[in-house]
Amino acid sequence: MEPPHADTRMGQNRNHRDALKMTRCNSCCGWLLVLWCALFASWAAAAPAPAADTFPALTLSKDSSGRIELGTRMGVLIDNSNTLTLEQVLRADLPWNTINRKSPNFGFTQDAYWFRFQINNVTDRNLSRLIELPIPFLDDVRLYHIVDGLILDSYSLGDELPFVQRAVRHRNFIMPVTLAPGSNLLYLRLASAGTVEAPLRIWDPVKFHAASNDENLLQGGAIGIMVIMIVYNLFIFFSTRDINYIYYIGFVASYMMFHLSLSGYAFAYLWPYSVRWNSIAISTFIAFTALFTGLFANHFLKLRQFSKPAFFTVRAMVIFCAILLPLTFMLPYSTTIRIGAAIVVPIAVTVLILGYWRWWRGAVFARFYCLAWTATLFGVGILSISKQGWIPLNIWTENASQIGIVLQVVLLSFTLADRINNDRSLRLNAQAVALAHERKARASQQALIEATESSNRELEQRVQLRTADLNATLEQLKEANDHLQLLSTTDGLTKISNRAYFDKAVSTELRRAARQQSPMTIILFDIDHFKAINDTYGHLAGDACLRGLANLLRPRIHRAGDIFARYGGEEFVLAIGGFDLSGSIALAQEFRAAIEAMQIDFDGAAIRFTASFGVVCAIPNPSLRSQDFLASADKALYQAKHDGRNCVRVAALQKTVL
Repeated sequence: MEPPHADTRMGQNRNHRDALKMTRCNSCCGWLLVLWCALFASWAAAAPAPAADTFPALTLSKDSSGRIELGTRMGVLIDNSNTLTLEQVLRADLPWNTINRKSPNFGFTQDAYWFRFQINNVTDRNLSRLIELPIPFLDDVRLYHIVDGLILDSYSLGDELPFVQRAVRHRNFIMPVTLAPGSNLLYLRLASAGTVEAPLRIWDPVKFHAASNDENLLQGGAIGIMVIMIVYNLFIFFSTRDINYIYYIGFVASYMMFHLSLSGYAFAYLWPYSVRWNSIAISTFIAFTALFTGLFANHFLKLRQFSKPAFFTVRAMVIFCAILLPLTFMLPYSTTIRIGAAIVVPIAVTVLILGYWRWWRGAVFARFYCLAWTATLFGVGILSISKQGWIPLNIWTENASQIGIVLQVVLLSFTLADRINNDRSLRLNAQAVALAHERKARASQQALIEATESSNRELEQRVQLRTADLNATLEQLKEANDHLQLLSTTDGLTKISNRAYFDKAVSTELRRAARQQSPMTIILFDIDHFKAINDTYGHLAGDACLRGLANLLRPRIHRAGDIFARYGGEEFVLAIGGFDLSGSIALAQEFRAAIEAMQIDFDGAAIRFTASFGVVCAIPNPSLRSQDFLASADKALYQAKHDGRNCVRVAALQKTVL
């Protein structure tokens, strides 16, 4: 007995489909399952158990149920080589196994699977039935109906054939059979580069169309709600111009198209002839959905103001999705779907965690946002549990994920409205606070006016008393003048002596050293690369560095006659007596090391810098002026800069030639 000609043609196309479809069924497990796979693992593959060559027969009569789940009533044969023909499968010596799960799922596999089941028609007439395989994305689906060794019906289907070639126009694989009285054997071959599942159902045609209409009504309701949310929020955007509504609309529209593509509705009703587009639509809409998910989370949760690391993390994911989007049209589907599946997990986990983090940190407007994503998680959890057989499969559990996404869409719409109300409340509260402050200011102003009038009256009464205090006031004025004199010789930024004071005081110290014939040392130093500090951290950071250096060295210069001053900009000068040249160099090296080890903490940044030192030491004489010492020290400082900075250099004293 030879199988239909379609066996040969599909066998030839197998290798081509493997490259294109390696990961499609991974996507077919559902975008929602991908989003929450960190919490809900995929159910385990059904492990067939060895059995005899006979399998329980399914008996049909006029009173049989309109929907029958085959489940464990089938035998399964694993074709590891993908080469078995129907004639070879019909042999009795092949190792058929039983199935121990109600919803057979063999996971990701490169093997082909043959299923055999027997239907006994106990009536005296033919019975029309529909065999449904509710998995829209399978590469190769072949059914053979055999009675008394003859093939009565055969079908060769798959998602890479044009939709119009299907026997029944339905999003799932529907195969009509006419069951003859007596024993009817049916063989089903499934092969796919991704997941192989076989939750086969046998339907009475009338019951099937009624159930299909109910399913279409439910799906239509879910899609209708999404469309209504899109249109409704589009009108709100036109009135508010809030960009969050555009991101929300983009997310809902992208997910809706993804769902229609994944469930087979799009292939059935939108592009039944576009096999190529149907093969890339899922990865394209995954990229769109991930893109708008990140954009909505970033702007709605106000991550830029809340946390810069979180903001830049989500923005990097958004940029990645934006790059992936055009690549779905250029790269192979097997590549883009892997990339898409890899990016949606971190995006989903990140936006969920950030939502709860914002809510926990007091952002009340994030509550509906968190509930929306949690509703989706709950729906996917129910679907996962039902698939594992822990709870019964029914219309609610089978569509739990769709109920979850509808709740998410509605709750996200509430989220936007709630945030608008929250922002309005904040504005009203701010206005109320401002009004209260204004009233308080007016009351204070009135009190000030009254106090001023009272003070004027008291002033007139105290004029005579003030005359007696004039001498005391003059004394205080003298002290203030002295203080002012001190301020005129002090650098306002670093609170050490300024250049004017240094120029005056160093001349006095040089004359004293000349009289006593004791050495005098001038150390001139400045901060290395100070302009780079200002350019990198700002001038306020540069000021902080100057103050830090002054505060570091001020306690170390405490002898009478020592002068420590800011000479200008980032340049400092030190005049000390009683040190010979080696002692002066050691002191300069000590200061240099202390500056190098110092750290200035400014506005979250740790700033380190070094300084270069120029040293001159000599016993002054009447012919030498302070300018001679400074010129030599400056020359040594220039040499330190030239030698690489952060070092101490000494110059011989040179007399200025007039």
